[in-house]
Amino acid sequence: MVAETNDVQNFIAVQALFQHLAESNLEYLSNNIYVAYQKSGGELEVGTGEAKPVGLVMVRSGSLEIRDAQHNLIDRLSAGDFFIPRVLAQAPAEMIVRVLEDCLYYELSESAFQSIRSNDEDISRLCDTYARSYQADASKSDNAPAPAMRKQHAFTDSYLDQSVKDYMTAPAFCASPNITIRRAAQIMTNNKISSLLITEDERLVGIMTDRDLRTRVVAKGVADTEPVSGVMTPKPHCIDMRGRLHQAQLVMMSSGIHHLPVVDRDVPVGMLGMSDIMRANNLEPLSLTRGINNATTVAELAAVAAKLPDLVVKLIERDTRPYEVGEIITSLSDALTRRLLRLAETVYGKPPCTWAWLAFGSQARQEQMLGSDQDNALIYGNNADDSADAYFAPFARFVNDGLDACGIHRCPGDIMASNPKWRMTLAGWQKTFNYWIQERSPKALMHASIFFDMRPVAGDRELVNHLRGYVLAKARSNTIFLALMTQNALEHSPPLGFFKQFVLEKDGDHNHTLDLKKRGTITIVDIARNYSLAAAISEVNTISRLQAMERAGVMSRELVASLVDAHEFIAGIRLQAQGEKFHAGDTVDNQLDPKTLSPLVRHQLKEAFQLVRQAQAAMKARFGGGVL
Repeated sequence: MVAETNDVQNFIAVQALFQHLAESNLEYLSNNIYVAYQKSGGELEVGTGEAKPVGLVMVRSGSLEIRDAQHNLIDRLSAGDFFIPRVLAQAPAEMIVRVLEDCLYYELSESAFQSIRSNDEDISRLCDTYARSYQADASKSDNAPAPAMRKQHAFTDSYLDQSVKDYMTAPAFCASPNITIRRAAQIMTNNKISSLLITEDERLVGIMTDRDLRTRVVAKGVADTEPVSGVMTPKPHCIDMRGRLHQAQLVMMSSGIHHLPVVDRDVPVGMLGMSDIMRANNLEPLSLTRGINNATTVAELAAVAAKLPDLVVKLIERDTRPYEVGEIITSLSDALTRRLLRLAETVYGKPPCTWAWLAFGSQARQEQMLGSDQDNALIYGNNADDSADAYFAPFARFVNDGLDACGIHRCPGDIMASNPKWRMTLAGWQKTFNYWIQERSPKALMHASIFFDMRPVAGDRELVNHLRGYVLAKARSNTIFLALMTQNALEHSPPLGFFKQFVLEKDGDHNHTLDLKKRGTITIVDIARNYSLAAAISEVNTISRLQAMERAGVMSRELVASLVDAHEFIAGIRLQAQGEKFHAGDTVDNQLDPKTLSPLVRHQLKEAFQLVRQAQAAMKARFGGGVL
């Protein structure tokens, strides 16, 4: 049906792809858009068609997914996201666009799309990048969305709407194209800059960068007495000082450059770098890491860590993949830990022996989310004596107290380095793990399931490598222990009843909810851990373990792909629920009322749980050994 122009124009005017366009161009687009509707389960045409060629499809409401002929997930799209039918049609593999939730979408005519694309550099660059990345990535079968296919509303973050002139480095350092290469290098060195603008009659004609000096001068043996005009990059991309950061980012991303000259009516006035764009958003991981590394007190660290939930919410809004969010949260937890260890050394002096700080559980797996608590310990070299523990007792308390002040709360089970039970020499840890493997008691199995996921955060990594090698060798050779670990893992069963209905929690605080950690992601974590122990696979991250098992022939490619997809799906719902609770000012936990999900998502969640249940049955058959 023909679009209601005002409604369509109002919608596209705030989308990243079109929000910079003039009113007349927005009106032109809206007049060439048709509104279409498809029910859940249907498929959209990928080709451009004959009677009514479509240049671009943008989702107004509902959601779509794009998969290849082998059913590998390429991307999921919701309101504001788009795809280009011609690109999908020309991809190396056949693409299928399936409707997940009843979808209202806009079809922009091919002629209008090509017209606006040919007359707008920003749209042209973004679409070119989309096509190149999609052609390169669509042929891969790693179940990862192609970078160019990820949700484009990341560009609409408020910090990217800020003006270029507020973040550029000014004034612009300029020189004539007639100066020698040596003189250009001297100017760059004296002013501590990595790029020099080349102007003629005040107009920008080129740019000379450190990369140009390396690749066009040094690598090719060009004499430094030659004029800079012969090795500079001519007619460089630039942006007007009144432009927005999102436009600058598009130019830099699509062109593969890190320096963008800023001009005022073609006259250079400054320079904008990718670091300047990062600086505009002080919630970016890089900025938080810098703040952590510069902190000199626990109070300063806590102030930086307080920004972490806001960052996570932004990552959720950008549709960042759950495993990437987990890696980012964990990297910041690691940075906080290392900084606290450094501060502890300033208080208590240099450690008396070799040591390493160990992370266990979700931090070790690099799968932390909001609300994760501490699981850590200390390992000493075998030459440590009693004086070592006397030193590390207050040292560990300082770090654990500091992490708690930074929002990474104490472990309810006291699995922390401040507990003397979890400070041992390498030989002591080996003896402890050997006891857990041989003892077979419920408590020993519980400890084993936590401590087998280990990773060094700081200190002597070889201590941890020795311990990990010892543990893997012991566990692999003990089939009864593996059977008991499997039995213990089955305690975490997916919350599905006989007829695939949800089995909800009956706890007073979380009545009628699902625990998406204990009954969701942990079930897959347990499967990955048990298989990796049986095969002596040293990977710790769950996705990495599953992929390593496929390479080792321990698990089929189909089951690995299904478990990876299920883990990402359940983790994504958990992450989304945590973000919504944070926004609402509620306690952030792992609980979810399934009634808050759409019927389609509830169905997909049940299918994911059913797949995990089948994988658990396969694990039981493989490792039961007559014990289960």
